[in-house]
Amino acid sequence: MQLAIAEFMRYSAPDPAALVLAITDAQAKLALAEQASEAVATVDAAADLAGMLTTARREREAVCLLERHLRLASQSSQHEPAGWFWNAYATALQYCGEREQAEPHFIMAIQLAHSGGWRRLEALALHHWARSLTEQRRLAEAEICASQALSIRVELGDPRQESSRRALAAIQALREKSTRTSDAGDA
Repeated sequence: MQLAIAEFMRYSAPDPAALVLAITDAQAKLALAEQASEAVATVDAAADLAGMLTTARREREAVCLLERHLRLASQSSQHEPAGWFWNAYATALQYCGEREQAEPHFIMAIQLAHSGGWRRLEALALHHWARSLTEQRRLAEAEICASQALSIRVELGDPRQESSRRALAAIQALREKSTRTSDAGDA
């Protein structure tokens, strides 16, 4: 059931061939940023590439990539790319089955986004954390995160609000089913 939940709520690239090309471009962008020793650009490029690798179901590769740049991300926390980095890292860890290890990184991404006023990032990190919490059957917490993500996305007019609505509806359905199953077990 846990795998079914994860796959139901997981993003899939609409064009896998385009994703492969984007990964190649992102690898080149990261290499250039690393060669130029540009810390923020490296963090940004690593986060972008890791997100694409995770979408391509290559999350172990994404974790390894991001772990090479943890120090730079920590040093760049005043810049928005660091928030994207921590969200990408948490998401990759989540899909590697390391949900407990992912949690503090989701929290960091959300805190950085909130304090920086980066609302789009905040909504995305909340949405991703809701998915991780759902996989852990922490449905009440997942519902709160998904509701907050939806609220921000509605406020921003973000087209991804439909994704948050679907996630929230799925979480609420799981909570109802869990409640019915629990009630039936008590009978």
